[in-house]
Amino acid sequence: MKAIYCRDFGRDCNAKMRGKTEDDVVNATINHGVSMHGEDSKELNAPEKRAEIALQIKEEEEA
Repeated sequence: MKAIYCRDFGRDCNAKMRGKTEDDVVNATINHGVSMHGEDSKELNAPEKRAEIALQIKEEEEA
């Protein structure tokens, strides 16, 4: 399972976004950023920003 923590982006937020693929996690992270932190969806979906987000993905063992 792949995961990203919101705090990895400097936010005081304990949210964790998970998914089976990199795209799943990036999409979940973007959705969280828009809905919970008021980020701009268009900006976050730019290819360079999606790549930057993907760099924060960690592999985690499934529980």
